[in-house]
Amino acid sequence: MKSEGDAHKTPGLFTSEPRTSGGAAAIASLQELSDSVHDADERALRALGMLPIDALALRFLVLAQHEARTVKPTQLAQALRLSTAGITKLVDRLVRDGRAARGPNPRDRRSVVVTAAGTAEQDLAAAYGHIHAPLIATIDALSDDEAAAVERFASRLAAALRDGSSTPRTPPVVEMHPGNGGSGGSGG
Repeated sequence: MKSEGDAHKTPGLFTSEPRTSGGAAAIASLQELSDSVHDADERALRALGMLPIDALALRFLVLAQHEARTVKPTQLAQALRLSTAGITKLVDRLVRDGRAARGPNPRDRRSVVVTAAGTAEQDLAAAYGHIHAPLIATIDALSDDEAAAVERFASRLAAALRDGSSTPRTPPVVEMHPGNGGSGGSGG
């Protein structure tokens, strides 16, 4: 007979399981979220007629324009972890489709920069709006405490995944008590 905690387990797939049924339910919800985001991302890419890496490159170029940064092909290659040949093909596709442009670097006029062009930003917004709108609506429905808990969890998980660590760094909890000034330390 299965216990409540077993309902959320994938037998034999992982060596460790969450210690509580609430943790298992949270992981099941995260998997459902991951699957939903993956499906939504695929819909967006189909709507754009783009490869995932091309959409990432276009997003990088649009954000660079918002920040008034120039982007050389080598910088784009580094950001996307692509070879020089790979980035050349990617930029060729974006330029061919009218979503990016190559031009002289305004700082030295010898090197080339890549910029988002045409309707690139509007294309991204239209294709990914079905992801962004529910995200904002869901976040706005949370209390400040709930949003803070989501932020802490997401930040810790992102850091653990980025670092390749199996145990996320947990910052010390500082409890605020009247009269102690909020110092959670051992005095000193």
